[in-house]
Amino acid sequence: MSASTLPGTPPAPRTPTAGNKGNNLTGFTLTHDLIRRAVPELGRRLANAASGGAPGPAAVTRLTTWWEMFTTILDGHHTSEDSHVWPVVLAADPALETVSRALEEQHASLDGHLAGIHEGLRLLRDNPGSHEPGLSHLLVRIAEFDALMYDHLQLEERTMVPVLRDQVTGEAYAAMLASLASGHDPADFVPTMPLLLEQAPQQAREFMLGGMPAELRTRYEQEWEPAYFELLATLPAA
Repeated sequence: MSASTLPGTPPAPRTPTAGNKGNNLTGFTLTHDLIRRAVPELGRRLANAASGGAPGPAAVTRLTTWWEMFTTILDGHHTSEDSHVWPVVLAADPALETVSRALEEQHASLDGHLAGIHEGLRLLRDNPGSHEPGLSHLLVRIAEFDALMYDHLQLEERTMVPVLRDQVTGEAYAAMLASLASGHDPADFVPTMPLLLEQAPQQAREFMLGGMPAELRTRYEQEWEPAYFELLATLPAA
């Protein structure tokens, strides 16, 4: 299975086009863009769902399904960073060891906030008609998570990402991707890719999907992507 089918991981490098240099971080960039978009989007959708009163359990359930697609991507992204990506970066620039440790500690802290958001959604779903103060607390927690994620991504992009792109050798990068791809069941990841690619430029979309086996891509385009857009159409407004 190609690493390009794993949401949250950079796709396998290919021959660069004219003017492009370094390792291709299309998947990495798409994931960071998604994080910046999806977290505040959850808050807006929740607030809009409650604009006419308490959001109904069905609406919260559908929104939770959407959010869990996002957290699957986010968890895969953070796990791959800690286990595979940062060690390769540190091999190229050992001076970033302190930054790497800080990022791993932040991942653990962010996991705690994610758990709180999941619990808030569960309480909102299971207690229809009684959305305050639970909704207000949940919206505050989402805003706090958004701010923490912003700082976290800024630190990664300022320190680790330039080394991953420009200093890690092509051979080391390819070996990292092969290691990331090994042992993964595509059914665990590919169904979440419509969210990752929802607002991707066409070139990035083709880059990410191009490494899929034909049968898997057919399922993606005929099954998982339509199902995602059907779900999206039922969510509270963003």
